[in-house]
Amino acid sequence: MRTFILRLGLLPLLFTGPALALDEPGQDLPYLGRYPGSVIDGYKTAHYDEITVPLGPLGKNGLTRSETVEGQVTYIRYNVPEDRSPLEFIRNYQQALRHAGFQILWQCANLGCRTNDAPVNTLLWRGAPTNYQGNVENFLFENGRMLTAEHHATDGVRTLIFINDNTLFGHSQIASVYSVQTRPMQGGVVSSDAGQLTSGGMADALAQRGRFTMHLPFDFNQATLRADAQPTIMAVFQLMQQHSSLRVRLDGHTDPVGTATYNQKLSLNRALAVKSALTAQGIESRRIEVAGYGASCPVASNSTDDGRAKNRRVEVVALTPGTTAGLQPAHVPPPQTIAPATTNIPGAALASDALDTARSETSYQIQQGVRNLIQGVFGN
Repeated sequence: MRTFILRLGLLPLLFTGPALALDEPGQDLPYLGRYPGSVIDGYKTAHYDEITVPLGPLGKNGLTRSETVEGQVTYIRYNVPEDRSPLEFIRNYQQALRHAGFQILWQCANLGCRTNDAPVNTLLWRGAPTNYQGNVENFLFENGRMLTAEHHATDGVRTLIFINDNTLFGHSQIASVYSVQTRPMQGGVVSSDAGQLTSGGMADALAQRGRFTMHLPFDFNQATLRADAQPTIMAVFQLMQQHSSLRVRLDGHTDPVGTATYNQKLSLNRALAVKSALTAQGIESRRIEVAGYGASCPVASNSTDDGRAKNRRVEVVALTPGTTAGLQPAHVPPPQTIAPATTNIPGAALASDALDTARSETSYQIQQGVRNLIQGVFGN
């Protein structure tokens, strides 16, 4: 979870948590829901990128006013119910954003969103699949609304939201939602407090303390392991392959940004993603248990970016004490490929016992399989 503090008790007429649908390509923003009945049909997020945020109408030579912002970028495209007007849609988002502490910086309606000599569209973010003609945002419509809003959190994080609700071809209503949160660029991946852990270091930690911590790189607000998690995953694989009697529990933890229920599900799904990556390499499923604790067990202060980063972790806990004591892991040739979990959907509850864990893992694997099938048919 990212560093973002909002007054989000209730968002009027908007869902307060992410909606779950196996056939959707992404999920709602953790701090802003969707208009009821809307369906996600386009989604993209980037850990760190730049985006042009409109602050005025589109003119002949581009946006008349705008700001280029760097940070965590997320794009969501919704199909909006046809019986709801752009005015009703945007008014509800205005209400929700103001309730959450946002300031409306700019808004427009209908043909007022562009000048007479302006082109019909413009590029805001190269990563966004914004419409069916490419990654440009459409400014040509007679029935539509736009707004840009801004929030400053107490920890210095700035968030900008741009929404374009556009009625296309006289019937289909499409809403684009962009979010960018200012944050430092990630310069490296920390796998443990002491640096990159090897399988030998992991064995020593289990023998001495019964656990070790992994700060694995996941996609923002998701349970998708990034490619740079591979060295740490491989080290855990080598550890468990060398010590064949070792059983472990993977404990997922998050920072407190977001609801307790959402964080609990996210922490469990991240632990399940690690288990999936290990079992894909041949580690028996029965040797790995999982649990999700959300933000209930912090190891650092949540008042700073660094503290929250330390709290976002997966801990490996030995369930067979003494298994690794006094042993030095032998060299184990790594496999050719790693198969990290690819699910984006935090859809299981905290595993409080073995039955709940099994059910959560089954749900996770079903979601992963369905998403992989959809991506295979339709592409990313």
